[in-house]
Amino acid sequence: MTELKGGDLSVRGARGGGLVLVGSGATFVIQVASLLILSRLLTPSDFGLVAMVTIFVVLGNLLRDFGLPLAGLQEQSLSRQQASNLFWMSAATAAIFSILMAASTPALIDLFREPRLAQIVPALAISVFLGGMTSQLQVQLARNMQFGALVASDVIGQLAGLAVAIVLGIAGAGYWALVAQSLTAAALVLVYRWIASRWIPLAPSRGPDALRLFKIGATYSVAQLLAYVQSNIGTMLIGTQLGVTQLGYYNRAYQLLTAPAGRFLDPLTQVVISTLNRAKDEQRDPDALLCKIQFGVGSLIVWVFAVTAGTAPGLIPLVLGDQWRPAVTVFQILAIGGSVLVFNHVNYWAFIVKEQPRALLHYNLVSKPLEIASIFIGSQFGLDGVAWGYAAAVVFSWPLFLIWLSRATGLSTRRFFTNGCQILLAGVFGSAASAAVYLALAPLATFLCVLGGVFAGTIAFAAVLLAIPASRTQLADWSRLVRSALLRQREAL
Repeated sequence: MTELKGGDLSVRGARGGGLVLVGSGATFVIQVASLLILSRLLTPSDFGLVAMVTIFVVLGNLLRDFGLPLAGLQEQSLSRQQASNLFWMSAATAAIFSILMAASTPALIDLFREPRLAQIVPALAISVFLGGMTSQLQVQLARNMQFGALVASDVIGQLAGLAVAIVLGIAGAGYWALVAQSLTAAALVLVYRWIASRWIPLAPSRGPDALRLFKIGATYSVAQLLAYVQSNIGTMLIGTQLGVTQLGYYNRAYQLLTAPAGRFLDPLTQVVISTLNRAKDEQRDPDALLCKIQFGVGSLIVWVFAVTAGTAPGLIPLVLGDQWRPAVTVFQILAIGGSVLVFNHVNYWAFIVKEQPRALLHYNLVSKPLEIASIFIGSQFGLDGVAWGYAAAVVFSWPLFLIWLSRATGLSTRRFFTNGCQILLAGVFGSAASAAVYLALAPLATFLCVLGGVFAGTIAFAAVLLAIPASRTQLADWSRLVRSALLRQREAL
């Protein structure tokens, strides 16, 4: 593969990021459409029932991957044999954990006291296996910077899954519409990425390098497992203590929170790690590039949470229907944590690029139990208490994460913390402006109130960033980078 010069690397990374953002925007729109349509076709208990299983699907996916995709992505050079070994290890662990999940069905029925899980758990266990077959294909596409194929597979899978869910929802299939949506998307992503990668794995081969990659993956896996517990303990507590309907409200609010974050940040991981590894190859400062990435990505995510939280009293009933009004306050509380979560995700990228899986594991061993305790304490105060516990855990973990990262890698804590605080300040003003204008327009139609609130919040958010010299410089840098990437794209066409 040819070497890229500094400017070309930034532009190519920006183009890749642009593709991912466009694709993520498309899948976000699909997910919003899914929320809008399926929330009217199905009941809160349908969503709560599937959410009970989904947390174990996510656990199965974590255990299935065993950190092996990150191990493959982290390597600055990866031979075909190494990639093949990682593929077969991923496939084997996927098969094992999908079988174990199906076998755990009686235990989950007893835990939640829900006999309807008897068919749902084995069906969704299939998605664990399909994801395991896909993970190393995703690494191959990312390492080759085939971001268009990654984007297209996600969009096609989401569209097909939604179409199937709508048909089944109209037919009265209830929660089976959500199960079919998940399986359809997973199957199509696997097929598309295998065709796009044009990659056939070699037979597995023993060797010390395979063991080294396995150990790296295992370290990431344990770190991810701790993060998983912290992210899903709220769902578990609500499901076991408050029942399926309350879990449905929390699940919808949590999905509105994670939709923009997950749909943008997770796919961007492939672009960011690949671009920063190229920067390291060229003896460039990856920290400076990562700080620029934090500003661009952080500004986008915080703006989304600011304007949606400010207009949530009208936005959520408008999008989901009046029956979801109890989810408004939960979403507004969770949005506080979501605004900070993006910066923790950037720190996570830094640990991967710096090749510090052990340091990440040690941080999670200390921080995640504290965060879980925060959520557990909050659960004693009901549904809103769980949300406050989650938000507090994320907010307080950010500076701790930065300090730990600084000591492990030498990253500038002050540089990244100041950068993030400027964005959060803009988010506070943006959310306040959105809420104020939404309330001022209350006599008008709900749609106009929400639209006016979003517009006012956007203006306030941008004004704060432009008023801060450092942020104004970052905005100018991103503007030049985007123009260069668009120019290169037109020249390529």
